[in-house]
Amino acid sequence: MSHYQQQPGPGGHQVPFRARLIGVGVMIVTLIAGGIFAWQAMYAAGLRGTHGEFTVSQCSTQTVSYRSHGKHRTREEVKCHGSFSADGGKGSDPHAYLEPSSTHSAGTRISVTQSDSASTVDSRRFSYVEADAWNGGLMFAFAFAWLIGTALGAFMAVTGHTGRRSRVSYGAAWRSTAGGATRPILFGLAAVGVLGVVVSLLLGLVL
Repeated sequence: MSHYQQQPGPGGHQVPFRARLIGVGVMIVTLIAGGIFAWQAMYAAGLRGTHGEFTVSQCSTQTVSYRSHGKHRTREEVKCHGSFSADGGKGSDPHAYLEPSSTHSAGTRISVTQSDSASTVDSRRFSYVEADAWNGGLMFAFAFAWLIGTALGAFMAVTGHTGRRSRVSYGAAWRSTAGGATRPILFGLAAVGVLGVVVSLLLGLVL
């Protein structure tokens, strides 16, 4: 095997180069996804953006089909058009658009946060997110959950175990992390993710 196909893991066994690439890819995807959720969570929690009220003019519901784990599934997407008024009369948007968690009747007022930057989607000026403690806590929980996936990707990259069909067995991969810094780092990363999920959900419930 060439140097670019296999490299030694922490326990001295050879780690396929492809397995390292898969692990690094998982880490990159999960970090990006977690970052997106964390960014949106800051708006939902009111830590960024301009807070105000979204007054619903009309809402529509659309059923979207998608495939997950080999099965066809459906979910409902709610889209609402209306107007936005910032707290204290600091600004307004007569052509606001929101994708809430549930449908609302005309005239309903929803607490939202307006993004700091303009959006080019459908020629809208700004994007909006529902602003409440539970929504913010839920988004932060998703962000931390992706960190658990990052730990999994790191395990793949370091040990070479990428699943049931992997050339490196789980037992060999797990044993290779003993006696060094690898296992504590992976456990620490996963623990931060789990603790973040729990704390975020609890804060979303009590605040």
